[in-house]
Amino acid sequence: MFPPLTTGYEERDGSIGTRSLGFYERLAKGGVGYIVIGDVAPVRTASSTPKLYDDSQIPTFKKLADTLHQYDAKVALQIFHPEYDVPGVGKMIVDANIARGAAAKAKAAGNEEEAAKQTQIAETITRDAYAKLHHDMQHFVSEASVEQLQAIIQSIGNCAAKAQVAGIDAIEIHGDRIVGSLCSKILNHRTDDYGGSFENRTRFALEVVKAIKEAAPELAIEYKLPIITLNSDGTLRGKGGLEEEEAIEFAQLLEKAGVDMIQVAQANHTGSMGDTIPPMGDVPYNWTLPVAKKIKETVSVPIATVGRVVSVEAGEKILADGDADIIAYGLSLCTDPDIGLKVEKGECIRECLNCNKGCVDAIQNRRYISCVLNAENGDETTIFIKPSDVSKKVLVIGGGLAGLEAARVAAIRGHKVTIVEKSDKLGGQIHLAAIPPRKSEILRSVEYYEKNPANS
Repeated sequence: MFPPLTTGYEERDGSIGTRSLGFYERLAKGGVGYIVIGDVAPVRTASSTPKLYDDSQIPTFKKLADTLHQYDAKVALQIFHPEYDVPGVGKMIVDANIARGAAAKAKAAGNEEEAAKQTQIAETITRDAYAKLHHDMQHFVSEASVEQLQAIIQSIGNCAAKAQVAGIDAIEIHGDRIVGSLCSKILNHRTDDYGGSFENRTRFALEVVKAIKEAAPELAIEYKLPIITLNSDGTLRGKGGLEEEEAIEFAQLLEKAGVDMIQVAQANHTGSMGDTIPPMGDVPYNWTLPVAKKIKETVSVPIATVGRVVSVEAGEKILADGDADIIAYGLSLCTDPDIGLKVEKGECIRECLNCNKGCVDAIQNRRYISCVLNAENGDETTIFIKPSDVSKKVLVIGGGLAGLEAARVAAIRGHKVTIVEKSDKLGGQIHLAAIPPRKSEILRSVEYYEKNPANS
């Protein structure tokens, strides 16, 4: 499984363009069986994510579904709603743009006084919009009216219906974000039917499930169930979602409501990105698996596990032990999209370092994601290795990471490659980089070339 991941590859209007399609098609070609498109907004929002709220947007999602189906891959949309008053903030942004247009028109007409006035209005509205946005992100879950919550449920149902028309196979409910915030003891301070007791806090999530089943009865439903875990010092990791005991109980309610699959994941996106995608050495491998195992023992629907599985051997052990049914490789598939095919062929797999440089850093800085080990990531339609017309003898001087990658690419292109290295081991300065605390995992970058030179 490729789990939902914010990529930044979508077009500015949120449609699936050439870049997005190329990325997901590459995953399907590599043998991924189930691909989830992350953060699909069911409303018109400024968020830089995929969007499906209007019939005019259906064709690009249909092209996505049709393309991935050619490789026998199933595709799901992870529907999420931003944690703020989208219409309210949107109107303010529109009003600010109108004022800017009026300012430009007045300036062109030589009316400097009116231009200055309209510019001031635009700046004030923009400042107020961002203030409202920041405030709502922290408090919307508790302050939203029942009417607003029902409108959100309606928009999610409408999005699911459009996904069904597009030929999408499943809907993943983003159990974090506003859904997880409503479930949370920490974030939900409501005193109405959507706050307080466990039953009330999970009410919204179950209403979302019902709305999707009614709007898109042909689609499977997956629920991303965010878990608040414990850090080594006993503090809570994450704010949204549910703690273990309630999560196990809620999973049973989800199954009764008709959910077809549950992905057990770390909470939450309302806190630090490092909570959900931790850097190397920060948490144990697959740290949420113990909870996933307990949930699997209480329900009959398939359970997916995600987070620092890293190796195929680790994933196979989880399956063999019966701790989960589906293994999600997220950033690992950005590092090497051919994991599925390479397992079948017995070839060497390039493993993720959990360095978070090209991926998490990019997400936090509003850039599209990349991978420090995979130059093709995100540019699959324009950057790929082509066979050479003429085979040459190539000498690579230096067995550091750059030299090893140059040799690999040259060999794949059909050249006869020799590497010379003056030291007694490959990897160069990577061995220095691996010395600081929690940095030893960076050595996986060298091990990739050492494990199977013929196939790497």
